Amino acid sequence: MSAPAQTSSGLPRDTSDQPPLKIFVHKTLVYRLCRGGVWLYLKLRNRMRVEGREQVPAEGGALIVANHQSVLDIPLMAASTSRHISFVARKSLAKSWLLGFIMRQCGAVLIDRGAGDRTAMREMVEHLTRGDLVAIFPEGTRTQDGSVGEFKRGALLAARKAKVPLLPASINGSFGIWPRTQKFPGRGRISVRYSPLLPADGENALSGVRSAVVAGVCPTSGPSR
Repeated sequence: MSAPAQTSSGLPRDTSDQPPLKIFVHKTLVYRLCRGGVWLYLKLRNRMRVEGREQVPAEGGALIVANHQSVLDIPLMAASTSRHISFVARKSLAKSWLLGFIMRQCGAVLIDRGAGDRTAMREMVEHLTRGDLVAIFPEGTRTQDGSVGEFKRGALLAARKAKVPLLPASINGSFGIWPRTQKFPGRGRISVRYSPLLPADGENALSGVRSAVVAGVCPTSGPSR
């Protein structure tokens, strides 16, 4: 069976050096186990709260655009909805065999930060066109002080190619519980707030989704102990 000239998203497939995409757009056993574990942990230790859950589409693709406060952000978002979410994460995080196995089994998109990673872009578009949720942190790194940084240009490219909407997500409490300067997590409340869907097209799409994210972020009180 010969490879098609294009992926299902309409992007050209370079068969000379790129293998066919193998991605998970559903909740695997590993995903279910991890999600159940972090849901229980965040509920008991950090009194996790989810606001605007009704804004998450019941089906179909959408690009979740969130602020990045700490390493708790991915577990928080995974636990916040019953839908499968594919997270975009640094490829360097998968150097650990165990973490790499978990990330791949959960359907993460691994990207080389600071480089034009066409394979990762193809994966993101494929997830979205197959009706999956994909989550990105367009600041590119965790916050230093709890504020929301500038969003990187090109952050919405996958949504535009896949013709799916943007879902703003505002994370609160994560920075106070586990800032990047702290070795272990502290205590405190953690929450994520979803805002109404926004279109990915248009000159003001990036600033518009950032404004929606910022509007839902509460002033930080600093690290907790």
